[in-house]
Amino acid sequence: MATLAHAGPPIANTTALPKHIGILVAPSITPIDMFGPLDVFTAIAMYYVNETGPMQLSIITANDTPATTSPPLKGVDFGVKLWSTVTVDHYLEMAAKGFSMDHAAECNSTEMQSGTPLSPIDVLLVPGGGGTRGNVDKEISFVKAVYPSLQYLISVCTGSTIIARAGILDGKKATTNKKAWKWATTFGTNVEYIPAARWVKDGNIYTGSGVSAATDTAYAFVAEVYGEPVAQWIADASEYTRWTNASYDPFAERWGAGTNETKS
Repeated sequence: MATLAHAGPPIANTTALPKHIGILVAPSITPIDMFGPLDVFTAIAMYYVNETGPMQLSIITANDTPATTSPPLKGVDFGVKLWSTVTVDHYLEMAAKGFSMDHAAECNSTEMQSGTPLSPIDVLLVPGGGGTRGNVDKEISFVKAVYPSLQYLISVCTGSTIIARAGILDGKKATTNKKAWKWATTFGTNVEYIPAARWVKDGNIYTGSGVSAATDTAYAFVAEVYGEPVAQWIADASEYTRWTNASYDPFAERWGAGTNETKS
């Protein structure tokens, strides 16, 4: 198979590059929360395959029922189905078996026939959307189980509420959707929620603000892991104007998110 030639800048870090991207999808998600970062990750996998080697993508759901990009509102049916490549239970089962090919061959369910995880997830993305306000107990348990093995965890919008309920944000700085601020910041213990932030990085956790901030958060992640020149080159190739100042966020004032506060 031919690889895509490019003249992009070299990757700054070549020692621990992520190989497996996972996206944990609630029953209903905001499209750009997922597809904005996915486009950024796809560019890395496409333009830098010679440096990274083949990368794997897993779409993870709580069960076999497809998620949707349609808001969970009465009278609204405007979205597309999102089928998973693996459920949370099957991923954890594969992890327990060491992601062996023998175990993969034993799995006959539909979502395991394509995209079967062959290695642990390195980067987990948790998009937001209306589905985060429903029953997401399995998603919360999944994040809690896999976080210790991740290189990085990224939430977008109200996806932060899932990782906060998993206890991952306890004692950390974070941000979330400004329009949903009052509700979304009720989760976690001693979480310092920062309203005037496009995204926040604390350790190996990135929390992005609402909707369109998903893409800027993904570029901030790429800049840190692969290098700023790589992030800018990919943005230029995508004809995308980045939001590079994490502290510039007019939407906090627009939606009355208020001053920095700690959820205890």
